[in-house]
Amino acid sequence: MDTLAFANLLLDVASIVNFIALLWMLRAIIKNRNYLRGFSVVGSFLTFISIVGFELAYHLLGNVIGFVIGWGTVAFWFLAFVYTLKLKLKGTTKLKETVG
Repeated sequence: MDTLAFANLLLDVASIVNFIALLWMLRAIIKNRNYLRGFSVVGSFLTFISIVGFELAYHLLGNVIGFVIGWGTVAFWFLAFVYTLKLKLKGTTKLKETVG
């Protein structure tokens, strides 16, 4: 097995493990929506950007499994970023109203 084929196999396994982790995170969020309140806006954004980078790499490598499974993770982190940003902006607005 050549190096590129082995790397693609490792990426497939990592993608499947990542998808399973995503399902557990979704389960926790469905049980308690306040779980997302502890997420960082910057951390969620950077995770979203990094996952998009992985998706581009999967596409360029022709790794179909990683590419397809990864879109669920992209969607999750995008929604987590939007939700945390919304909470941060809402909190900033309330803070301005309290101070002003």
